[in-house]
Parts: sequence; C-alpha cells; structure tokens
Amino acid sequence: MGQSGKVRIALESVQDGSSHVHTYAGEWFRKELSVFVRYVEPAQEEEPGAGEVRTLVRYRPGELSIVRRGAVESEQLFAPGMRRTGYYRSRAASFPLETDTKLLRLAAGQGEGADGLPGALPFTLEWQYELLVGEQMSGRFHIRLHIREEQD
Repeated sequence: MGQSGKVRIALESVQDGSSHVHTYAGEWFRKELSVFVRYVEPAQEEEPGAGEVRTLVRYRPGELSIVRRGAVESEQLFAPGMRRTGYYRSRAASFPLETDTKLLRLAAGQGEGADGLPGALPFTLEWQYELLVGEQMSGRFHIRLHIREEQD
C-alpha cells in the first residue's frame, strides 16, 4: 500500500474509566510533514435530528489536531505538556474548551520514516489528555486511533 488509501479505523476511547470502541471507514494520506485521517461519523439513531459529522485528524510529530464539521462543530489541538484552546458547538450547546495533553505518540507497524511519520499501514495514534471547560476539569481521556488497510 502507498502513502494514501482507504482504511478501517477503530477509535478506542476511555473517559474516566468508561471505555467505548467505534469503527469507521475512512481514508488516510500524507501531505508535506503531516499524516491525515478522514472519516464520517454517521448520525446517531438515538438522536434522529442529529446529522453526520465529518472528522479530519492531522498528526505531525509533537502535535495532533481534530476538526469536526456537521451536526457538531469542534476543533481540538493536542501537544504534549501544553494546554491548547479549542471549541465545541452543536444545536444544544456552544463553549470554549482546553486540552492539557499528557501523552501523544505514534506507533507504526512498518516503522516510522526519518520524518517521524508512518510510511505505510497499519499505525496507531494514541493520546491522553485532560479536558477543561471554563477552567473546570471536565474529564480525563485516553484515546487510541487504530488505522489499518480496508479489506474488500
């Protein structure tokens, strides 16, 4: 497989001890000194008025950003040892937020290139952070994004 293509994504999320796993079809590609993963979160059955959300994850060594557009609009930035600002907006709520990143790492099955990015699939992005809303702790998160080649 080259440096772009269709992928299967497993999003493993642990919030304050509660674990959830979601899987998505998506794509990945490298551009300049970053790797991107793009996927669509379908509308939730329990929320019929909510639509889908398009998500774009951008990783470069030392920094991860997540931009979501659709029924939910949000931007989050993660950099180890730093507190970064972002926001969350939906029909129900809108607020600024901050992420205090404790860990960010890439584990590449085929190894990393000289630029610190994966050259091929599979790879995993992992990060841990504290989410603050209005200077108040909202939760502790541990996320793993497993990206592997889509099997036909």
